[in-house]
Amino acid sequence: MKQKSLVFTLLFSMFFYPINAELLNSGMSFLQIPSSAQSAATMTVFSQSSQSPLAIFENPVGIGNTQTTFALSHHFWFSDINIDVLAFSMPFRKFSVGFGLNYVRIPGVEIRETPTDEPLANVEPQYLAAAAAYTWSPLPKVTIGITGKFLYEHLYTYTDNGVAFDVAARWNAPSMLDISFRLQNIGYLHSGIDENRLPGTLTIGIVRPEIFEGNNLNGAIGLNLGSNMVSGEAFAQVGAELDYRDILSVRSGFAHIGSENRESIGFGIHLDRFTFDYAYLFMPEGFNNPHILTISYRP
Repeated sequence: MKQKSLVFTLLFSMFFYPINAELLNSGMSFLQIPSSAQSAATMTVFSQSSQSPLAIFENPVGIGNTQTTFALSHHFWFSDINIDVLAFSMPFRKFSVGFGLNYVRIPGVEIRETPTDEPLANVEPQYLAAAAAYTWSPLPKVTIGITGKFLYEHLYTYTDNGVAFDVAARWNAPSMLDISFRLQNIGYLHSGIDENRLPGTLTIGIVRPEIFEGNNLNGAIGLNLGSNMVSGEAFAQVGAELDYRDILSVRSGFAHIGSENRESIGFGIHLDRFTFDYAYLFMPEGFNNPHILTISYRP
């Protein structure tokens, strides 16, 4: 008995999309989870300009940076669910490249076909996405990026794999606006048991990177508008960030998805070559609230 809908729809999709019949037929829902604390704290609104290699799983144009950067992110959630993301990016004159791994392990999933005291088996679902990204600037204020992902999952006696692509474009528009367009998770998941579609999304993002700029304090605000192409649910995400002297950042986010709301908060500390980011996500009632910790290093 295939358990994808139990594992991902009930555990992961509660953060981004309400449960409905369409979503029950989609796999690899972990691709919708923010890959870094910096991004999760603002509902991924600033992923287009995050300059983090972990943006490889959110918005490929966000990996662009002036320095080679390594980043590791870990999600602390209930029932020992482990989500670990590792990525690095390297800048060149007019382009950047990045590589990343996103690994999910869910221990203690019980398999039952009928209500019984003893399960048929206890399994440990494992999910993996290996990604490579390329981003370049054909024009001074335009950046284009693409991410290719190899997908793998193992559950009980089933093993599936697939391929997905993300494409994105970013324009540094006049009046201090960053405008982005992205398509995520366009591809297929090969399964011999169920017909599954990837959680594809279409998103338009608008960011004002400098609401005000003083000697010590700067603020930014952004908005994402989009739609899940599988479930048909529309969503709006808002994020804000205050930065003090490039040392301390305080962040918050809000999302309205279908008829449900989500909130998040977080902060970042920048110390020379290291950056430490933390995010706290408010889940629906009955689910523990996950914590996300990210460490970045610029050698």
